[in-house]
Amino acid sequence: FSAGATSESSVGVLRSSDDSALVILARDGDYLAFEELIKRYRNDVFGLAYHYVRHREDAWDISQEVFIKVHRAIGSFRGEASFKTWLLRITANRCKDFFKKRRLKTVSIDEPDYTRQHAGSIATPEESMASSEIGAQIHEAMDGLSEKHRLAFVLRELEGMSYERMSQVMGCSLGTVMSRLHHARKKLQDRLRAMGVTEDR
Repeated sequence: FSAGATSESSVGVLRSSDDSALVILARDGDYLAFEELIKRYRNDVFGLAYHYVRHREDAWDISQEVFIKVHRAIGSFRGEASFKTWLLRITANRCKDFFKKRRLKTVSIDEPDYTRQHAGSIATPEESMASSEIGAQIHEAMDGLSEKHRLAFVLRELEGMSYERMSQVMGCSLGTVMSRLHHARKKLQDRLRAMGVTEDR
């Protein structure tokens, strides 16, 4: 990539450009156009990776690997899906590769990032502990899901994606998406019930 392909005075123009225009520029070696794409979606990539692996440093590593891969592969992006969907699909695949190579670490309820995310803005020590323990139990139950079912659950319940976007990111039909999500929810409920977190109704 050529850092001089676009002058600093063009940064404002890049920020107002849509993704497809930036992709075209990035394919031609425009470093600032590629950098703008990274800025737009780095939080989405990190968020998906963190929800999946639940470890901050690992999520950062995955994010870096994703953008390196995107940098190398952007010339092959043909726009069949949106750039964001293509990017998240690469992220999801990298997370699955990570899952295959390593057993996920159990998140400590004392980990600062975890506590900030799950504790309320104002809570007693007892409430904070209960919230953290339940959150840890949910994540422990999620560890029992297969990669494809875990991904479906993360994309829908944690990322809030539509079924259509999930289908594109996961590379499968809407019916398969719904089937995997249904299976993930049911298995998670069964595991939480067995752990005593929820009760039979």
